[in-house]
This record gives sequence, C-alpha cells and structure tokens, in this order.
Amino acid sequence: MKKKYTKHPYYKKIDRSTFEWGTIIPKEYEKDFLHGVPITPGHSREVKIKYKKKSYKAKIRHINRRNNTNVYQLRWDIGKDFLMVLRREFINSYVILKSQKELHENAGELKKFRSHMLAGQQEVITLRGASLKEIYIEPFIQIKTEWNSLFERLADANVFGWLFLKDKKHLISRSTGWYSHKELSRHAGQVNVIYYLANTKKKLLYIGKAEIFGNRVKHGRTHQGMSGDWDKFRYDIVKPEFSNLLERVEDHTIRSFASILDNSKGFSTLNLSNYKLVNKNWKKL
Repeated sequence: MKKKYTKHPYYKKIDRSTFEWGTIIPKEYEKDFLHGVPITPGHSREVKIKYKKKSYKAKIRHINRRNNTNVYQLRWDIGKDFLMVLRREFINSYVILKSQKELHENAGELKKFRSHMLAGQQEVITLRGASLKEIYIEPFIQIKTEWNSLFERLADANVFGWLFLKDKKHLISRSTGWYSHKELSRHAGQVNVIYYLANTKKKLLYIGKAEIFGNRVKHGRTHQGMSGDWDKFRYDIVKPEFSNLLERVEDHTIRSFASILDNSKGFSTLNLSNYKLVNKNWKKL
C-alpha cells in the first residue's frame, strides 16, 4: 500500500539564508518534501518552486556531514530570479538583516555575528511539498510599511545587495538586457546608471549617464545625434560607492564603443558594426 503524506506546511521564519541560498528542511518535514523517494547523500534532485503563479528552479540536496547528522537543503540560489523575488517581497527583513551583517563586518565581529529579528519585525513564509517535483511557497506573515515602495525600488537597483557581496571590486551591480521603449516607465527611477539608446532602423547608438534614470530620458526627445524615434534601451547600474565616478564611467564607455563603431568625432575605430555612435560631447584624450 502506497504511503500517504499529510503535506502539512512548514512555517519558515525569514532569516539570512532565505536571501542568500535557501533553507534546511527540518527532520520532521522531510517526508513531506521527499514523497517516499529519498536522495543519496551527496546528491540532489531538481524541483520547481511555485510562488504566486510563477515557477522557479530549485534543488533539494542531501548534504553528507562527516561529523554531524545529514540534512536536506532546499536550494533556490541556483538561479537569481527567486532570490530577487524574495528580497523584494520581504524587503523589510532584507534591509534589517543585511544592515545587521554590515554593522558587524565593519566592527570586525562577523565571526560572532548572529542575525535576529524582533517579534514585531519577523516575517514568515509557508512551504508545502505539493509533489515529488513541485514545492509551493506562500507569504504567511508579510510586513508592509510606508517605506516599502522606496525600499523595493532600491532593492531592484541592488543598492542594498552590493554591501554584502564577498567580492566588492566590480563597478557595476547590475546590467540589463535590451527593452522596448514602451517599457521605459517601468525602469524609471533607477539611480546612478549608464544607459544605452538604440535606433535599430537607423542603426544608431547613444550612451549617456543619469543619476536618476527617466528624469531626462524620454521617448520622442532628441539626445545629441539620436533622434527621438529610438526604439530600444538598456542600462548598467553603477555601485553606490562609485557614484562619484559616474561621469568618468560614462566617458570611458563612450570611448570604448567609439573604438569599434563608426562615430561622429572621427575617433580611430575598427568599424566592426554597421551601427554609428552618435555621442558628440565626450573627450577623445
């Protein structure tokens, strides 16, 4: 007779692991997530996380501990998508926990650091092993304040995230793909960006900087040699600690593209594309 499982929810308190890699599955909940099919120690099984009607890649890993009891981990850090969703959805916890870590790191006490949330601040999610390959996650306690809207936009721009990366040497915290001009309003408000406007019909490219993206960049508005009918855009977000270098980053980026594209200033170029860089106000050095 096939064993039936209750699939009772696991109420998981939001903590640092939530925003960094995932969670350990407590012993009493293992059967609800494994569905009678255990995983060999040291191996993993791919699963899908279902959150608000969208699916995200994840894995259940059986961690083989030499000097301790083996554990199962639910890892959703194999892709950044779900991590970004959680950071945005539970932005209050994200800001508090990351700020605590930064304070301890600056004080040289990171080894002693243990994050903590006060009772009135604690957010909670529920996890259910719906099937062998699918896990449902839902908000259970979600705190909303007047700061949520601002914090969410800062999280999108990775203003908080850069503080807690092990490697802080990179200038750029996020680079986007290309978007249609119709999506411009969705990205307005990003801070400290190097942006790119492309006219795919006329084969033109313009590169600019913006402390707040969307204040001056408008579809239909001419940008130096770029006509207002540009149709694509993308951007890079410069890390906050390098915001004073925004103009230099812009100038360097323009000169780098000028060296491979036809340009309006007669800068030595390899002409590797049929696109033309239309920027006019930059230094040739």
